[in-house]
Amino acid sequence: MRLTVDRIEEDYIVAEMPDLTMVNIPRVLAPDAKEGDVIRLSLYRNSNAKLKAEIKELESKLRHGGKA
Repeated sequence: MRLTVDRIEEDYIVAEMPDLTMVNIPRVLAPDAKEGDVIRLSLYRNSNAKLKAEIKELESKLRHGGKA
């Protein structure tokens, strides 16, 4: 989903959603955002399972001297 920055208000970015509704986003999430910029919002399903598998692989490599 793409959100267009409408304006900046103190600690919030006011952004327009595709359905033309407005949403407030904490400014700390995109501190360099400026009016007219586009913020892309993505959802990553099952990312925890993938991350856990990557961590297990790295742990295995560490235990076996760099070999999985």
